Amino acid sequence: MILYTYVNQEAIFPTDEKDFSRQEMVDIPGGQLLLEKEEGEYGLQYKIVRLFSTDPNMYLENKYNPGEYFTKQ
Repeated sequence: MILYTYVNQEAIFPTDEKDFSRQEMVDIPGGQLLLEKEEGEYGLQYKIVRLFSTDPNMYLENKYNPGEYFTKQ
């Protein structure tokens, strides 16, 4: 089977159901973010896994870089 998609393999075929349940899609102005929940020193934190947007300028903003932490409102 061949899948033609822009979604990475780990999102389609997660290794463990627990890993998949930690991920969450969040709408932001101009696109969406795929976040992963983590327990940090300040409680529950959300780390950016991927940005989904059709606006190329959003990919230049450092606050949406993968690995950065995101504050949900």
